[in-house]
Amino acid sequence: MLKKDNNVKVRSIRSNIFRVSFDEEVKDFVTKDGIAAIAYFFYNMLILYLFGLMMFKTRIYSEFRTYSNISNDMIYRFIFYIPIVILQLAPVFIFIKVRKQGLRSIGLKKDKILKSIFLGIIFSMPFNIPLIISEISEKGKILGLTNLILTFVYFFIEIALVEEISFRGFIQTRIQSLIKSKWVSILVVGVMFALMHIPFQIIKANMPLGDFIVKDSFHLVFTFVIHVYLVYIYTRDNNIISSSITHTLIDFIPSIFI
Repeated sequence: MLKKDNNVKVRSIRSNIFRVSFDEEVKDFVTKDGIAAIAYFFYNMLILYLFGLMMFKTRIYSEFRTYSNISNDMIYRFIFYIPIVILQLAPVFIFIKVRKQGLRSIGLKKDKILKSIFLGIIFSMPFNIPLIISEISEKGKILGLTNLILTFVYFFIEIALVEEISFRGFIQTRIQSLIKSKWVSILVVGVMFALMHIPFQIIKANMPLGDFIVKDSFHLVFTFVIHVYLVYIYTRDNNIISSSITHTLIDFIPSIFI
C-alpha cells in the first residue's frame, strides 16, 4: 500500500512538473478576444517597423540626444524608448479595460511575487551559468554598478515586461479562443513571437527580407524556442513576473561583460 501511494505521488509530481496550465479564466475568452490578439500582433509589428525607420533611417535619435544634454547613454536610451513602450502596451490596457477583464487576465498579479521572482531566477540559470563561468574563466570585466542597474532596468521594463505582457499575458491567452488545441496555440504564437523581431532588426541590418531571414535564422528559431520556454515558466504560477525575470536575465547577463 505504501509503495502504491509513493508511485501515485511520483506520478503526481511528474504531472505537475510538465504541466502547462493557464488560469481558468482563459476558458472564458471568446472569439473577439482572439481576433483582438491577432490585430494587436500586427499593430505591434507596425509600431516596431516604424520605430526601426525612425532609429536607423533618420537622425532623430542622435539629434534629440544633442538637445537633451543627457550624458549617460543608458539613461538617454531608457528615456527615448518610453514613448514606444507606451504605444506598444496602450492597446492591451485599453482592451482589458473595455472588456472589464482586469490586470490578472494578463498575468499582472500581486500574489506570491517573491516566489515568482525566485522562479524567474532559477529558470534563467541554464542559459546564464555557462556564460558566467566562461567569462569568469577568461577574466571578463563587467559594467560599473550604476550602468549595471540602468541596464537591468532597461531590459526588465522596456524589453522583457513589454514582450511578456504582449505575448505571454495577452496574445497567448486570448488566441486560445480561436485555436482550441493548447499546444498548437503555443507553437503558433511562438512563430508570431519570432516574426515580431523581424521588422525592427531588418531595418537595422538594412538587408532584403530573404537575406535577413537566412542570416538571422538561428536567432529566429531560438526566439521561437524561447517563447515555448517562457510560456512554461509563466504557467508555473500564471504570474507575468516569473517569465519577465527569466527573460530579463537572459538578455541582461550577456550585456554586462565588457
